[in-house]
Amino acid sequence: MDDKYMNFSDQFSLLELPMHGVRLPKFNISNDYKNRFGIKSDISNLDFLKILCEDGINKHKFFTDENYCKRLASELSVLDELGFVDYILLVWEVLDFCKTNDIPTGLGRGSAAGSLVLFLIGVTKIDPVKYDLYFERFVSKIRAKKKIVNGVTYLDGSLMADVDIDLCFYRRQEVLKYLEKKFKGKTAKILTLNTLSGKLVIKECGKIVSQKDESEMNFVTDKIPKVFGQNKDIEEAYNESPSFKEWCDKNKKVYQIAKKLRGLIKNKGVHASGMLLSFEELNESCPTELDSSKNETSSFDMEWVSLLNVKLDLLGLRSVSVVDRVCKMIEKKIEDIDVNDSSIYITLQNLKYPHGLFQIEAETNFKVCQKVKPRNLEELSGVLALARPGALQFVEQYSKYTNSDAKESIHPFFDDILQKTGGVCLYQEQLMKMAHKIGFSLDEAEIIRRVVGKKKVDEVESWKDKVFKKIKDNNLDLEIAEIFWKILQDSSNYSFNKSHSAAYAGLAAVTTYLKTNYPKEFFLALLQMTKHEPDPINEISKIERELKHFGIKLLPPDLIKSKLDFSLEGPDIRFGLLSIKGVSDKSIEKILNFKRDYSSKFAAFESAKAAGLTIGILSALIQAGALNISDKSRAYTVYEAQLWNLLTEKEKKFCVNFGKEFEENIVKIVKKLCDFTDEKGKKVIKESRLATIKNKSEPYKKIYEQNNKNENFANWFYENKLLGYTHGKKLKDIFSEKRDGLMLLDDISSLPDNMEVACVVTIESCNLKKSKKGAEYIHIEAKDETQLKKILVFNGKKGDFAKNCIELNNGLPEEGQICIVIGRKKEDCIFAEIVAVQNNKIYTKLADLKE
Repeated sequence: MDDKYMNFSDQFSLLELPMHGVRLPKFNISNDYKNRFGIKSDISNLDFLKILCEDGINKHKFFTDENYCKRLASELSVLDELGFVDYILLVWEVLDFCKTNDIPTGLGRGSAAGSLVLFLIGVTKIDPVKYDLYFERFVSKIRAKKKIVNGVTYLDGSLMADVDIDLCFYRRQEVLKYLEKKFKGKTAKILTLNTLSGKLVIKECGKIVSQKDESEMNFVTDKIPKVFGQNKDIEEAYNESPSFKEWCDKNKKVYQIAKKLRGLIKNKGVHASGMLLSFEELNESCPTELDSSKNETSSFDMEWVSLLNVKLDLLGLRSVSVVDRVCKMIEKKIEDIDVNDSSIYITLQNLKYPHGLFQIEAETNFKVCQKVKPRNLEELSGVLALARPGALQFVEQYSKYTNSDAKESIHPFFDDILQKTGGVCLYQEQLMKMAHKIGFSLDEAEIIRRVVGKKKVDEVESWKDKVFKKIKDNNLDLEIAEIFWKILQDSSNYSFNKSHSAAYAGLAAVTTYLKTNYPKEFFLALLQMTKHEPDPINEISKIERELKHFGIKLLPPDLIKSKLDFSLEGPDIRFGLLSIKGVSDKSIEKILNFKRDYSSKFAAFESAKAAGLTIGILSALIQAGALNISDKSRAYTVYEAQLWNLLTEKEKKFCVNFGKEFEENIVKIVKKLCDFTDEKGKKVIKESRLATIKNKSEPYKKIYEQNNKNENFANWFYENKLLGYTHGKKLKDIFSEKRDGLMLLDDISSLPDNMEVACVVTIESCNLKKSKKGAEYIHIEAKDETQLKKILVFNGKKGDFAKNCIELNNGLPEEGQICIVIGRKKEDCIFAEIVAVQNNKIYTKLADLKE
């Protein structure tokens, strides 16, 4: 064996990592900063931070308010004492780069929104004093630690201050490149390790080990109990759920294997927003590797790498981009929008159309908002804090307070702290305030919250003793200690960081303000954002369904009137050419070359070829209604374009000569050319050549003939497939020829319960499920041009509707299929008696003919 293989291990040197903690990258006050802020001599970083804060004090006119001045002095003192000044300045520098380069940022995120210093220097944009947010939730003087080794300050990475930054979705990469350049060799993305959950393992083991089908395993895993939205461990489920235990006992091998596999690493990934910064070359403290995109990534996960390196959380947020675009269109700055403007809360109290409203558009948040009917930012913050599994139990109590000012009291001693949430201890900051009122410092209160929240069993009991002792020492009623301790333990599963919810409520308020007051610009920004969504066509569909409620039309694509992106056109919005499915970014220059008025159909086809457009893209433009160059059907025009594409240059010239005589009908002209001779007496198209043309064009002819059988439906199909919405006839109009009485889903929603209804819908998803009693039923998500709706099909006393549905359609309806649905409207659902798949086949490609 070769020596180099035998001594492989000798090629490595021992790596000694002094685990002192995080050494912050040095922040240097550049000449640019000195000139900008009028600094003449060398000053310390602390003094520079003070200058930034004084600038913010003057900007917000807080200089006469003692509350702000005292708090600022206190925060600066703590940051300096704990060694966090350079970290704050490093974060500020990232935000300053964004501001200088017009890269939009959010209002703040996480506990950082509780810092007045960060608010004054522009890192966050929600006033923590006004909204009663605590600096101690961000930095705890007791909790944070530092040590000095050989004159170097090291910070405890597990207890570091942590500022999360929301950035423009489009331009996040610019910020990452800036950091990579500034800290060359000292940055990397962060590895994530994804583990096998008990629920996933039991499901996969059931399918692989015992060949169980998907529906049975879905039924089994649904038996695993949840606590505040989290699935319990399978061993806990085995002990607590009799039905789960019964199945596991019958399938012991599956259960035993699942127990052994759960918790193992499933796969590696990359943190969506995390980035590492190191004082020295990163490889000196952390091995790195390349991810699938060849980007350098840590080989340790976040828990380990943050012990020795700074972690920045830089999240690209679509709503930040949307808000910035709208603000630029209306020439308004985001900071000038009053988050307590009355128009915001008039909208939220009567909310029907939530799309695009940050956080509120999610289904659970939307429903909570409809119940709470927030009247101000404080209550909007409550909506976001409540719309989580553990806190949902308090929605009724909280909404009674917001709707009628009814407050529940847990004890008079705490009433003043809980009055703004109707007696619900909704926020971690409230817990801290309660502990503070008992007699603890706010730093100690943060420690209690953290210990109980993280369920550190060994420490919890000692803090319980301290709580009861504090009550006794301060001559308070023992009942106060009992109530506080119970709330503290219970709320660890649902209490929320108010700094985060207030900051995100601010962004939710801003999006609501813009949508309410500038709907046209807001929807335009949303539509322009769709190209970055995972499913652009579906996103366009959602937006278009709301537009009509705001008196706005989405005008169809038009090669003459449309720009490459969505654009304003009078009171409406014109579809952008590059959002037509099948038209790629690579086609931009070609489309620009092609985009002009056409003297004839022939000129259009030739111009498309000269511009380099493929026949596929040209066909997509025609089918979407963007290229109206003929009075014939779109399907026929596509057939003509494909036939034209098969002709020689000589044959095309003769077609042009006969254009006027045959009204530019290329099919008829080609037939004419079979009998026509040129100036030399030769046939323009010989029989052998005609046979070749026929052979090659026959498939396209068949596609046209198939689609021409129902031209309205073909147009509807292509518009939906290529645009995400239809600007021609609706499904209801097309299928009304088959069945009278069809309704739009929007109209059905306004009907009273138990009314018989009939509609035609497109299937979004369809699954066979089991009720709590074990009865199978069909669960369908379906949509038309106006709404998305849930359709349920049961077996019961009135009929075996689910069984009949499966028999009628030879299985469950599938995604994308069109169905006639007949049933009864109940609340937000349709309880269907008939779901019938419509066998309308539209051909889109040659492969369809083979099928």
